[in-house]
Amino acid sequence: MSHHSNPRWPLVSIRRFDIVYLQRQNPYMVAWWSASFPGFSHLLLYKNSIGIILTLSEVFINSFASINIGMVYSFCGNFEMAKQAVQPLWAFGYMIIYLFAIWDSYRCALEMNKQYELAVLENGRVSNYLLKSTGIQYIEKKHPLAAAACSFFFPGLGQLYNKHIWLGFYGIFWWWFYLTFSHTYEAVLAFLTHNGHLVKSILHPQWLMFMPSVIGGAMYHAYTSSIEQNRLFRTLQRQYLTDRYDNSQCVLSGFSGGEQPLWIVGTFEHSIEVEQALSNLEHSGIDKSRIIPVLMDTDSSPAIRFTNQRYDQMSRPIEIGIACATAASVIGISVGFILEWGPIIWGIVYAIGGFTAAFAVSYLLKPKQQRTRKSDKLPEVTVLVQYDKEEEASSIKAILWQYNALTVGKLNNNHPVLNSPAR
Repeated sequence: MSHHSNPRWPLVSIRRFDIVYLQRQNPYMVAWWSASFPGFSHLLLYKNSIGIILTLSEVFINSFASINIGMVYSFCGNFEMAKQAVQPLWAFGYMIIYLFAIWDSYRCALEMNKQYELAVLENGRVSNYLLKSTGIQYIEKKHPLAAAACSFFFPGLGQLYNKHIWLGFYGIFWWWFYLTFSHTYEAVLAFLTHNGHLVKSILHPQWLMFMPSVIGGAMYHAYTSSIEQNRLFRTLQRQYLTDRYDNSQCVLSGFSGGEQPLWIVGTFEHSIEVEQALSNLEHSGIDKSRIIPVLMDTDSSPAIRFTNQRYDQMSRPIEIGIACATAASVIGISVGFILEWGPIIWGIVYAIGGFTAAFAVSYLLKPKQQRTRKSDKLPEVTVLVQYDKEEEASSIKAILWQYNALTVGKLNNNHPVLNSPAR
């Protein structure tokens, strides 16, 4: 791969209030989220201006056309009431925009996958750190399930966790609108105070029906963004280690025909602690020419796959589960208006059922070798450090352990590999 300091196709751009990056997307999943809530998929693709226009259009035109109320009546089997509720003057325009959002998001996903391929092949160098008066922005490792949980409890918080500041503000702002106009909190309070018979009369179906798609879309965005940032962190750290220690191999040739070198070997996950360990080794007097990072592959899959490569065997079933839970909860909320437990309980029940069924099917349909559970922590970077004395070896070991090495070992002159006859 070539190295470009000013790449034509950069993988990531760090902004004051956002982190924008190219990423692989499954075009069918992107189209689904446009069907769930027009504009969501454009936000997934970081086409934020178009996404905001389409999401605002969905909220206002859907409300004028009473599409959500018509859906409630339809799922309850009351088709005559659905016909009377929907306003044709707005409904026809709504359908045109709705279909455009699905088509355009699918098309954009295909194009982004091509651009991502070019960016990976170009292997351009980009900065991963921005220090401004408004704050510090940088790529760091995330916990995808924690991001999804934040968006589950309050959409927008998962985006703030992932440093998508503008999108997080947008999500939080509108979520307050949905809560206020749907009267969800009042309905929950009525249920908890044993006034469940009031729940249906308190809830406003037009605004309530937006909420499953908003929660599901926010969770999906937060979850996949976290995984993508982890992949970017891995990529950028590998570029840094390759560039900084590209001359380390010369330490091997210096021992040809003489005494073999002595080595300490440590293994790490990709993390900021790897760089801390190497910097402290250099600070303690170990020249960087005596340090050799070996970048490990943890999967036999090709290095470049342009859709659905998440470095996590469980991610695809979770993503499909979130999508199906969103669709199922819409049905559950609708039928809840005619069932005893009410829309909130049935929405939750249907969401859990949809997620469980989709997760199980998606997981079981994977090839058997892909269902094999690997350890959560696999060595991704092996660090070889040459030492001269035992005192130095002890210091190197202590530094590696201090910065979360997975394993540490020693390779010395007595090792059979070093004493084997030259061929």
